[in-house]
Amino acid sequence: ALALASPAAAAAIAPVGVTASSTFTPYNQYKAENLINGSGMVGDLHDAGFTNMWMTDLGVDAATLTFDLGGLYRLDGFKVWNYNFGVEEYASTLDRAANAFTLAISTDGVTYTDILADNFSRGTGKLLAGESFGLSGAARFVRLNLTGNHQSDPATYGYSPVGLSEVRFEGSAVPEPATWAMMIIG
Repeated sequence: ALALASPAAAAAIAPVGVTASSTFTPYNQYKAENLINGSGMVGDLHDAGFTNMWMTDLGVDAATLTFDLGGLYRLDGFKVWNYNFGVEEYASTLDRAANAFTLAISTDGVTYTDILADNFSRGTGKLLAGESFGLSGAARFVRLNLTGNHQSDPATYGYSPVGLSEVRFEGSAVPEPATWAMMIIG
């Protein structure tokens, strides 16, 4: 019975939805769902096509992204591919990449607990590998607060949106109490 009750190995979690506090909408391409649908992924790398990314509205350099994992999971980590559109010659586009962030988790979507604060690396404009971060905690909802981008002087460009390309979570499902009881009885 104890062998049956042990937690499952960590695996990729496919969120069922994501909402953003701000999204650039004029071209209807910078959709929040681009963060979880694999668009722009080439193997384990993300391309530099802006139509495969998400970005806040112009002039909005902070945002909150809320991911619904669709069930309760024990989180082990998450991986982020930063905003990656542009080239060094036009740094203002690459500077839109998210920089400082905090991550909070919730089981009910109402009460959140901050569990991580860190920074992302800037995009390159070439195929981009994701950055991995370790997590620990049970959650159904994950809130990612982006508190700035890589733009050092927003006044130079008159706007300073922030964006990401893809976000993935890893963990294992937390069985319902009735399932635990059945496994122990079994």
